[in-house]
Amino acid sequence: MRLAEVERYTEIPYCEDTFDCADCVVLVERDLFGREVTLPNGRPRGARGQAALGELSKPYGVRTDAPNDGDLVLMFERGRAAHVGVYFHLAHEGWVLHCNERNGCSVLHRVRDLPDFGAPIEGYYTWA
Repeated sequence: MRLAEVERYTEIPYCEDTFDCADCVVLVERDLFGREVTLPNGRPRGARGQAALGELSKPYGVRTDAPNDGDLVLMFERGRAAHVGVYFHLAHEGWVLHCNERNGCSVLHRVRDLPDFGAPIEGYYTWA
């Protein structure tokens, strides 16, 4: 994947009701990888929904220690596996595209910087 293809998905404003981390994953998977991701139960939203998101994400993929472009990244947020993003290998290292309230928009973070940001990775999941 080329950086320019991924960068066009950065700076999309975060909105709890219309564009959160799950919405970002759904958009990127559809546009860049042709995957139709449909979350169960009509898509959880809000603080309670975000906490449930981590568990809802696991059935979508198979855990892997060698992620590839487009794999799902499950991250801890406030001590719970409740935040998701999309993995990319760019500029010779791993990056995660994700959207959250703290940034106010979708952003790219280096994998190695996520723990300092407060979102350590729980695991990588290759789509089933």
